[in-house]
Amino acid sequence: MDRRYVKIGALAAVVILLGVGVYLYAGGSEAEKIERTGIVLEDGAKLGLMVPQYTFDRGITSISDLEAHADDFNDKIIGIDSGAGIMEMAENAISDYGLSSFELTTSSEAAMLVALESALDAKKDIVVTLWDPHWATGTYSIKYLEDPKLSFGEAESIESWARPGLKAEDTVLAGIMERYTYDISEFSGLLAHIENRSDSVAVAVAAREWLDSNAAIKDRWLGDAEHQSDRGEIRIGLVSWACAMGTSNVLKHLLEDVGYEVTLSTMDAGVMYTGLSNGDIDLITTAWVPLTHKHYMNMYA
Repeated sequence: MDRRYVKIGALAAVVILLGVGVYLYAGGSEAEKIERTGIVLEDGAKLGLMVPQYTFDRGITSISDLEAHADDFNDKIIGIDSGAGIMEMAENAISDYGLSSFELTTSSEAAMLVALESALDAKKDIVVTLWDPHWATGTYSIKYLEDPKLSFGEAESIESWARPGLKAEDTVLAGIMERYTYDISEFSGLLAHIENRSDSVAVAVAAREWLDSNAAIKDRWLGDAEHQSDRGEIRIGLVSWACAMGTSNVLKHLLEDVGYEVTLSTMDAGVMYTGLSNGDIDLITTAWVPLTHKHYMNMYA
């Protein structure tokens, strides 16, 4: 056989294999894509950089003001987990506003809040990545910096998503998830109730208390779903954000009350979306769209 044809055939095989690999990595067929199950919070979600009220009152009111005062902030923006969408937005803000003196530090939500509270107690300047709904924005005297270039986007929605095929497999669960929605007052009330309870056991207890004290909301979510033994196991993935911890724990109790066996697993956002796509987990309650989790939606939805 002519060697040219052997080479061409081999090259074609490589191209086909690469194409299949890219196709599978990107989510494959429609049947393999993750599925939206409901809108947890339609209005009221936002993200940005926040500073103490006294810093804002001193005239630092916009992200564009930060570079001229970098020394006041020790040249740092205090961030959270590296895989969080808000961190990518903060990096974009550093570029968009020319904040060449600043470093975005990676930590966790809990560590960021400790740093914020410490700075407030000492009346020091600090700039942190934060979002609403979050109990801290209503507890501390802090302000969002203006973002005229929209590095952090505009208003966001929080949605629940499921692994491929789950909605068709369990229509009772699909109905509950479609009804599992909060208004901003309900969402803020839940976050206020779990305030400062970073321990997973304490959050679970607080979520149970909140659900039991809001019977009308629970009834709205359940609809005509009644308790039935052995409905099956549901695995919920979540990141260690207060909103995810609150809504995931409430959902866990809600589903257990009608007969599901529910487990929660905390992980970073990238692992969570990969696990949802390949079926290692069944549900998530806090997909921030359209911008915060855009990268993962492009890959898996």
